[in-house]
Amino acid sequence: MQQLQELTSVIERLSMADSFEAAAEQLTQWSRGITGCREAIVRLRARGEEQEWLAACSVAGASGAFARDESLISLSECLCGRVTAGTTNADLPFFTPGGSFCWGRMSTFAEKFSAEQTGSFRGRCVAEGYESVAIFPLKSRGRVMGSLHLADPRPDVFGEGVAPMVESVCRLAGDVLLRHREDEQERSLLDKIQCALLPMNPPPVAGLSIGVSFDSATEMARLGGDFYDVIDLGQGRVLVLVGDVCGKGLEAAGIATQTRFALQALAGGTPNPGEFLQAANRVLLARLPSGRFVTAVACLIEPETGLISISSAGHPSPLRFEDSHGSEIDAPHNPPLGLFPEASFPEASERLSSGDLLVIYTDGVSDSRCSDGEFGIDGISSVVGGVPDRDPERIASDVCAAAIDYHDSSLPADDRLVVAVRLN
Repeated sequence: MQQLQELTSVIERLSMADSFEAAAEQLTQWSRGITGCREAIVRLRARGEEQEWLAACSVAGASGAFARDESLISLSECLCGRVTAGTTNADLPFFTPGGSFCWGRMSTFAEKFSAEQTGSFRGRCVAEGYESVAIFPLKSRGRVMGSLHLADPRPDVFGEGVAPMVESVCRLAGDVLLRHREDEQERSLLDKIQCALLPMNPPPVAGLSIGVSFDSATEMARLGGDFYDVIDLGQGRVLVLVGDVCGKGLEAAGIATQTRFALQALAGGTPNPGEFLQAANRVLLARLPSGRFVTAVACLIEPETGLISISSAGHPSPLRFEDSHGSEIDAPHNPPLGLFPEASFPEASERLSSGDLLVIYTDGVSDSRCSDGEFGIDGISSVVGGVPDRDPERIASDVCAAAIDYHDSSLPADDRLVVAVRLN
């Protein structure tokens, strides 16, 4: 009787939510409260051109890194996808008869079960230190339309009766979530995907000031594959990555998320940008769908000495500003990632002085055009020269805004991403 009352109560509260975002947040907060789990993610199923994806629409209690890595995953990529696709097996101890995944000792999961039993397994929960993980299918009219992901660092937190209660709620919650307008759902998905690819606030780095700006998509069809990352490698070294996956829409964004995840995993194991991109090329050749490729630029910076090493893969070279006029760093022109197995990625090295600025951008910025021609390097330089305090945040924002204003709105537009880095 108590479980029935709880079930009725939570569905009533979800039904009273005045927006899709509020309903999704209500579900994450309730599930964290009843299970005691640290992290909860509500994901929706979303169809791309070539495959299906799970996209986060509400995230609670997760670290920034985990939220980014788990915001958009392929349905074929992990246990979350297996639950959503309905390809579970109740004969295995980590699946319930209702089609959920529930396990309380994730640190030994890969050792205890074979790859044939687990299927594709990313292991991101284990890397985050989560022991207890549960994935419940969200259903609407009998069809799985998403999932609820719960995780906690303590082992065996899903006590008797708790998991069945959450599973029961999830069987009904899909209908409640989908009552809200489709554009609300899409806006929520867009926000989480863009946070995964393009977080507004880069991590603080000693000796550097970093600003980021991008042209935000307003609809899923406009969503692109631009991404960036700032990775502290320790020993006074920082890797700044900017990349662009060819294509548009959910597919490009999904591939960009997977690419950023793969590149981040490689970053600590290679001594320089050229070798890093060569390793990335090998990984992406095996992972990218046919016809897809990624342009990227990797900048290894030593703030204490000012030394920078840069390797580019089919991407515009960064601009260096010693004064108000920028010049392109003379880095070798290498092919994009994911096309040629034998490709190599030679690099260039320079030394920055205090106050020098790097502007790294995607081609949507320089390719903005109108009847007067392209925005180009001259357009970027003119904006940077007009910012007297050389503030990277303002420079990134002003360059992105100027490229948008310059572009003829009757012409097709591309994503625009600007990362400005100043040596302090």
